[in-house]
Amino acid sequence: MTGPASFSPLVACLALLCGAGPAAAQFVPFSVSFGPLPTFAWPGPEIDGPSRWEGSYARLSTGFEAVSSKRLGGYSGPTLGFEGGRFWQEGRFVYGISGGVDYLIPTGGTLNPGFGRLAYSRDFAGAVHAQVGTLLTPSVLLYGKVGGFAVHETLRAGPTPFSQPFTRDDVAVLPDARVGVEWALTERLSVAVEAGVVGNRLR
Repeated sequence: MTGPASFSPLVACLALLCGAGPAAAQFVPFSVSFGPLPTFAWPGPEIDGPSRWEGSYARLSTGFEAVSSKRLGGYSGPTLGFEGGRFWQEGRFVYGISGGVDYLIPTGGTLNPGFGRLAYSRDFAGAVHAQVGTLLTPSVLLYGKVGGFAVHETLRAGPTPFSQPFTRDDVAVLPDARVGVEWALTERLSVAVEAGVVGNRLR
């Protein structure tokens, strides 16, 4: 369903103008102290199914991410992504699975850190979640979901009196769990609030 209300200003404006489609998969913050992955999806085809809470979907998404850190510098760039999933409804019970991938095209940031400095950036990322919920009313869904996300990240270190500059690439995999409430304003626009926790890094 439509995900966390952690939009960047540009993404939030676009979402209000275009409207997020029903059951749009969203991403979660990919690491502590860094910004979340884009959460905006362009409107797509109507969901196939007897209700707005049931059906399959596929979305292309776009956005812009800018992250700044006093210790690790910053990076920024446009993002492109694909999202998809399938949800089922049995009475008041709604369940399903969703996932997506995202690529950040770096256009700025600290790619060559100075003496004794560090720089962090990411490019590819993905997430998958299983979700279950119950309808409090025909237009209000209370849900919980569990899953994980992975991100390809790069850490760069500048030279020091004892070492040469180096770069380390890695794939971080982290589990997470969230609960939320979604209110369907129309067939193509809904608002959701989520809270969750991110587990320790698996690798």
